[in-house]
Amino acid sequence: MERIIRTLLRNRDELWKAGIEVPSPRRYRGVYGEALAALKGGTASDEMQEMLLDAVMDSDEAARVVLSQSGFIGLPKRAITTQGVYAFAHHRMAGLSNLFPDSSVEFFVGILHPARHVQVIVEMSKGDYGAVMDGIDLEQLRWAPMFRRFLSAVPGRTIVTWAQEDLPFIWPEVLRRMAGVSSAMPLLDEDVILAELLSAEALSELKQSITEEVAGNISARRDLVEYALASADISALETELTLPGWTQDVVDKLSEIYAADLAEIAALSGVELISA
Repeated sequence: MERIIRTLLRNRDELWKAGIEVPSPRRYRGVYGEALAALKGGTASDEMQEMLLDAVMDSDEAARVVLSQSGFIGLPKRAITTQGVYAFAHHRMAGLSNLFPDSSVEFFVGILHPARHVQVIVEMSKGDYGAVMDGIDLEQLRWAPMFRRFLSAVPGRTIVTWAQEDLPFIWPEVLRRMAGVSSAMPLLDEDVILAELLSAEALSELKQSITEEVAGNISARRDLVEYALASADISALETELTLPGWTQDVVDKLSEIYAADLAEIAALSGVELISA
């Protein structure tokens, strides 16, 4: 998510012309957490809503404001529990929704393969695998239950998600969907991920092919990206797991769970899955 916000910040001036404000997360660090604590699950008054918007907006003319903080849905120590993945995040999401009860609020949540997720959380927990995975079994590493809790907590709100593994294929769509702009709007760094995976020559050839052959067809562009990646060394996409006792059988089982979760999430009314 941080990379998405950084990219949108690079496009801040052009987005502002379209009525979209992307404030730096540093500007409102701590502000929303304090508001949530003060409300204790209640609904923000008009005065508090105005104060919260004043904290991030330079004017009253923006039609859309994009906000992101690493702890919006919970801290790493609560990411994996015996109750599930981010088992308490729906309370946080309900609180965030209540900060702007009269506004159109959308939530954007990226997810990733459970094995990679465990690896990331262990690394963020100073490598303490035991503390993260104590008492956890594979069925508790599912994403779909989290989204069902979200939907119950914030009825009427839109939730947008994607698989992080798909970002090389869907990065332009994720950027524009979060910004709320059309596919026709040019954005800086919409090929930043591909630039890490392809040589400069291969990327140049891909961009030329997209310009000449795609003409706005998302499916056709993704086909070209898939072909380019298939011809390249994409070891940067691979993550070496260093989790104690994890075998290929464990990873394969989690892959099955992940695929089932993605299918279930895609079918949930109120959730929009951007998929490759």
